[in-house]
Amino acid sequence: MLQYTLIKRAGWFLRWYRTFVTLDMGQLHKLLPASGTLLDVGCGVGVVDHALARRNPNLKIHGIDITAECIPLAREFHALPNVNYECRRIEDVEGQYDCLLFIDVFHHVPPVHRDSILQAAARLLKPGGYLLIKDISRRGGWVSFALDHYVSKYPANEIFLENLEDMKTLVSRHLKVVHTEKRYRFPFPRYYIKAMRKDG
Repeated sequence: MLQYTLIKRAGWFLRWYRTFVTLDMGQLHKLLPASGTLLDVGCGVGVVDHALARRNPNLKIHGIDITAECIPLAREFHALPNVNYECRRIEDVEGQYDCLLFIDVFHHVPPVHRDSILQAAARLLKPGGYLLIKDISRRGGWVSFALDHYVSKYPANEIFLENLEDMKTLVSRHLKVVHTEKRYRFPFPRYYIKAMRKDG
């Protein structure tokens, strides 16, 4: 995958591209806690966790990914005292967290597996904790599809972009949605969903 090559040869470019082009980090900082515990599901090579951990030294971040190749690279290039990385499925994680983060994860999750992930997320949230999903909208998301399919080499039938309304309906089956937001920042139409445990 392209990011594996970039992290080894031009890590500065990957960090710039991921945090300043594909993500609206200012908005993420507003929506995420500055302290406590955070589980980043689908952390990849740890670019976002590194940026969050540097800004918030009192935030303890646990990054997980099911792709085994990501984790050694995350540990080598994005290690900080308040971050740890692990190859693990969310369904196998133990403990509870103040925040669970899903950045551009669900459009790579087949719909048949989404309920299981959200059930696990609800179990892992502390009382008063919350889940934050940031993803690309299907409506107008052709640039993201092209990057995933042609650049990152994901097969077209493994990219499942959704619109905010459909994703909100899914999340509402397992958690209480407390905030939704659509934002456009070139070149991606994106949405945010914040949700809490139904029992408070």
